[in-house]
Amino acid sequence: MKKLFKIIVTIAFLFSTQGFAEGTGSFFEIKEPPRAAEYIYRSSPKESLIGVQLLGAVKNPGIYYIPTNTDVLKLLALAGGSDDADLSEILVRKTEPSQAGVYELDIKKLMKSTANIKPFKLAQDDFVYVPKREPWISNDVSKTITIVSLVASIVLTGVLIEKYNK
Repeated sequence: MKKLFKIIVTIAFLFSTQGFAEGTGSFFEIKEPPRAAEYIYRSSPKESLIGVQLLGAVKNPGIYYIPTNTDVLKLLALAGGSDDADLSEILVRKTEPSQAGVYELDIKKLMKSTANIKPFKLAQDDFVYVPKREPWISNDVSKTITIVSLVASIVLTGVLIEKYNK
């Protein structure tokens, strides 16, 4: 019985580590990040545009050529939004000498506000980073829980088989 148990544990371990290593396991998939590209948005053909870099957890990251009075909310809308972005910690690095620095924006608060808040306008060569929302449980913890539960179920199955075979 102990030999059978050792064989089951070894096979389960080999299958679980092989699936995790290849990224083909049923629990986890390795996805290629979206490719950055260039996008041009204008309302009229003679409208002057500025170049802004947008990276992070948006559907279409890349370099955006947008009208001069575009704010961060409109840029995010042009980029297709995001399902897994942390909209409370968007970083904007401004290179214009009069406003140079890094700003942290809470877009959630900005969207919920009814007051007349001046929108955060973008300028030439601004860099906008939208961080990904952190999951409650990290991937490492999730993998560990999965492996421990797999081993525990195998052990319990072995114990039950041994108990009912007697």
